[in-house]
Amino acid sequence: MLNPDDWKLAIEDARFRHNALVGLIIASDNQALALMRLFLTVATATGAGFASVIVPHTLIQTPLAWSLAAATLAMVYSAWQCFRVISPRIINLPGRGADFWLWAADATGTREEVFRQYLKVLAEKHEINKSVNESQASALRWAKLGGILSPMVALVVGGLAAVMPNLL
Repeated sequence: MLNPDDWKLAIEDARFRHNALVGLIIASDNQALALMRLFLTVATATGAGFASVIVPHTLIQTPLAWSLAAATLAMVYSAWQCFRVISPRIINLPGRGADFWLWAADATGTREEVFRQYLKVLAEKHEINKSVNESQASALRWAKLGGILSPMVALVVGGLAAVMPNLL
């Protein structure tokens, strides 16, 4: 059984962990926003290059156009993954609202029951935030992978267009 000092330590520890998870969610949002800006800038440039190269249809321009189109699509995919990270979600912020503290002040039970209720609610909110964080991490991983692989995709598609002009 926990004494009052142990309960204070347990609650402080749980709050610290919850704050860390909220910090991870915020960091993922910031990272995704920065990556999305980069990916959309590159996608705009490669898309414009694609549009300018595809019009005059010469032997070298067609593979280059397809290469730029592939890079554009990879960047747009990566930007979409970033958007998934920063899309609005319900997260639980640290601390308790006034309703909880009013309930705690009026509770007829023991301090231990109030502490248990506090930790029970915190555990539920922590699981919701954990789910949001895991979803963000997955989308951010795909965004980074798409950004990393886009030059390779562009080279492969451009190479295929050069070697097999009737394929694309």
